[in-house]
Amino acid sequence: MNDVFDVDKPAHAAARARLDTELIMWLITTTADGTPHPAPVWFLWHDGVFRIVSEPEAYKAQHLRRGSKAVLHLDGGRFGDDIAIFHGDVRLIPDGASDFLARFREPFLTKYEKSIDAYGMPIEELGRVFSTVIEFTPTRLTAWAT
Repeated sequence: MNDVFDVDKPAHAAARARLDTELIMWLITTTADGTPHPAPVWFLWHDGVFRIVSEPEAYKAQHLRRGSKAVLHLDGGRFGDDIAIFHGDVRLIPDGASDFLARFREPFLTKYEKSIDAYGMPIEELGRVFSTVIEFTPTRLTAWAT
């Protein structure tokens, strides 16, 4: 669903370009009482969908199971001058990491190999621990850049 990007807007083009290189996005969900809960996440962008792996009992997964809405946010620029906020629909896939790694192992490793090494957990173990997949399909993008 790449149509969330308006090619006539430079901020949209800048946001799209960053999806292949940025390592961290913020997934914001809400607690049961409506308090926002931001969490830094690794993500993979493919065919119009963000894919995020999560521990099944992480707060973000609990919030999404409960029906929390979510947004994804790219930080930007030293002066807040390159921001992207994605609004969209979320699907939680329990025990989806093995399928995710079967389909996206190479691009995930290409993007996160150094991070995985620094984390100190082999990719197979990472798939067992972070076994839930969050699929986020953006429906709207709010972005600005200088």
